[in-house]
Amino acid sequence: MGKVDLAVRREGTFLRLYAVKRLHPHLREDADVRAMFLDEARIAGLIRHPNVVSVLDVGEDEEGPFLVMDYVEGVSVGVVVQRALESRSLVPLEVCLRIGIHAAEGLHAAHDLVGSDGAPLSLVHRDVSPHNILVGFDGVARVTDFGIAKALGQMAKTSTGILKGKLGYMAPEQLQFRSPDRRTDLFSLGIVLFELLTAQRLYPGKLGEESARRILEEPPPDLADYRDDAPPELVGLLFKMLAKTPAGRPTDARSVARALESILADVAAAGDAIETSEYLAREFAEERGKLIDEVASAVHAIDSMPPPSVTPAAAAPGDVAPARRRASSSLVAIAMLAVVVLAGGAAIWWLLSPPRSSPATGAAAPAPRTRVSPLEIARPPEPRAASAEAAPPQPAASRGVPESAGNAGDPDEATDSHRAARRRRAQRGARHGPRAAGTADERSNENMRLWDWQ
Repeated sequence: MGKVDLAVRREGTFLRLYAVKRLHPHLREDADVRAMFLDEARIAGLIRHPNVVSVLDVGEDEEGPFLVMDYVEGVSVGVVVQRALESRSLVPLEVCLRIGIHAAEGLHAAHDLVGSDGAPLSLVHRDVSPHNILVGFDGVARVTDFGIAKALGQMAKTSTGILKGKLGYMAPEQLQFRSPDRRTDLFSLGIVLFELLTAQRLYPGKLGEESARRILEEPPPDLADYRDDAPPELVGLLFKMLAKTPAGRPTDARSVARALESILADVAAAGDAIETSEYLAREFAEERGKLIDEVASAVHAIDSMPPPSVTPAAAAPGDVAPARRRASSSLVAIAMLAVVVLAGGAAIWWLLSPPRSSPATGAAAPAPRTRVSPLEIARPPEPRAASAEAAPPQPAASRGVPESAGNAGDPDEATDSHRAARRRRAQRGARHGPRAAGTADERSNENMRLWDWQ
């Protein structure tokens, strides 16, 4: 129903490969196929198990819907069987058992899947076949392709009279259009195990009706007729998995995995056992080398492509180069520092400059001051005369009064002088408004040394 592309995500030194699954062009507009495709995303996206190929993301672009999935560097069970046929040899017994254990564990995780509300989904894969079990070069087998899986509720409905799955791996109840359950997948897994162990097709799909008749009527095969090293426990297990009725099969995939583990332990104890990864490395060394070269060549081609041009208006904040960000930050810091220095200098100059007040009546106007820079103001002034430093402070009542009035000895003249001074202050207040208040106090600060402000 689709194709799978290899996608590369590269961010700096980080690199990861993903499998991107897409529908064939002629199926993109088929509502039923699209529904099954999205069902696969919903189902496989819920399963988190090392023996299941997970769907990580789903989307749609100009080429239609797509699924982003885990990339398995390896081969399918179908390819393993084909290689055994070509080499006229059998796959080692322990390798077959490990693949069977992993596939059974993956199916059990799917069968026991629950929804977001905690309710069981009663999931059935319905398409267990050698092509949908991937064996990685790491020695781990994984179940994939839940495109036609059936679960209760919100799944693509099976049209009446239409078979979904591969004919040569269907259980009798599927051919009879009866409702499948998890034991249906165990029948299909039994066929896969038999073909992996014997390197022969059990029910060739190309025979059509003949294969269907054999599935419905022919007794299960005896594995001992095909392999001399097959333990009796394994022969009996396959008889049960290939039973014509679901009631005659194991109850669930977990029990199948446990039975296979027990058989594997006995086989490993009897002699030297080869690891699955070692067997694949030996049989598929050339194919793996070509795959690695192709991936490396594709990644190199990506690295050689010029980066996309981004206009300044459309550039995102994260697109700015680090050096450019640092330069911009430095410029901003320099500008802020200049503003702070200028503002601080202006504040010092304002604090240390004498107020602009009107000269008192009868007093000479002060000589105009020449404004100097803040740096010059920061230097201490010349020391005043000793007599000025030793002069006692004036009483508060006499602040701002001319010196001649303050030194008068006649009380009446002093009173008249005080009255005159109050009248003059009142007149200045009327002319200058609220700002005139406190100008006398400010003038009294003229005798304070400049470094006392610090």
